[in-house]
Amino acid sequence: MKPWLPFLALLLCPVLQAESPAWQPEKTWVFAVGVLKFDDPTTTSYPDEGRADAELIRVMEERGVPQNHILFIKNEQATRDNIVRQFGPFLQQANPDDTLIFYYAGHGMRDYKNASRPCSFLTYDTESKWTVTSIFENVDKNFRGRQVIYTADCCHSGSLVVEAARHRGRSAVLTSAHVSSTSTGNWTFTNSLVQMFQGSPLLDFDDNTQITFSEAAHHVVNEMAFVEGQHASSGLNGGFPADTVMAVATGKHTPRMGDLIEGESQGKWWKAEVLAEKDGLVYVTWPGWGKKYNEWLPVAQTRPFHPKTFNVGDNVQAEWRNHWYDARVLKVELGLHLVHYDGFADSDDEWVRLDRLRERG
Repeated sequence: MKPWLPFLALLLCPVLQAESPAWQPEKTWVFAVGVLKFDDPTTTSYPDEGRADAELIRVMEERGVPQNHILFIKNEQATRDNIVRQFGPFLQQANPDDTLIFYYAGHGMRDYKNASRPCSFLTYDTESKWTVTSIFENVDKNFRGRQVIYTADCCHSGSLVVEAARHRGRSAVLTSAHVSSTSTGNWTFTNSLVQMFQGSPLLDFDDNTQITFSEAAHHVVNEMAFVEGQHASSGLNGGFPADTVMAVATGKHTPRMGDLIEGESQGKWWKAEVLAEKDGLVYVTWPGWGKKYNEWLPVAQTRPFHPKTFNVGDNVQAEWRNHWYDARVLKVELGLHLVHYDGFADSDDEWVRLDRLRERG
């Protein structure tokens, strides 16, 4: 069962064309910043072991992106001055038909004291601010290529989607979180990008062997909602084709592959994702558990996942930073709620999980 398939239909509706354009790795430049350590000991750091951003770079090299087209700045090297010093000259190397892939992993910040709510990405030197606006200004000034793909795995990463809509260039954006929302400390989003570039058949929803950007966006949105309880963001601007083929599937997409379900194990029901199927069995992975726990289950030990939700229009209270605020439910998607906080600007609307909501009064 594909409980969230109608959302895919919305993404795929503009892609019914005779021939789809394809991403060209040999004509791609990759500017990546991965900051897992910071000079301020009070800022949350993450271990280098098993970092998925390094795997993402490796997979893009494997796909054919030239090594001299990749600049990957990590940890102590990722000071704001060093990033900005290298960013412009790196962009200037591109040819008119080239693609830029921008990637950031670390901490995203939002200035709640400023009415315009500008967002920034944290660099190793935490006192500095690398604003999202300055990123686009640098690209507009120095990149003369054909198109840009912006990605980010951090809190408030959806600010890339908002900022890209203000610029005239051709771009696609895919981020782990909504502009108003925090993001998980796990690698779920970046691992989904790895799956896209690897050509995982999990992403081949229409089973035509071609994995498009719209299919990747659909996969990311589903994964982030199901596994992490947060709403990913995406956007297309300046005529970027939604049906751009990012990879050729490495295997066949079977009917139940990718289903987001519940499975019974040891007498309890748990969230599970179907990776394969055969002879009345499904091979599942359990979100939040390592691959060593993956197992084959009889179909009889599975059931659809139906998250509980409030209804659109309900007046509720929503938790934010340990305080409860009156709010109203604007949308419900994938078990998540877009809420508007009473008395606050629309720019503060936020996607929240059920456990952050309660009935008003």
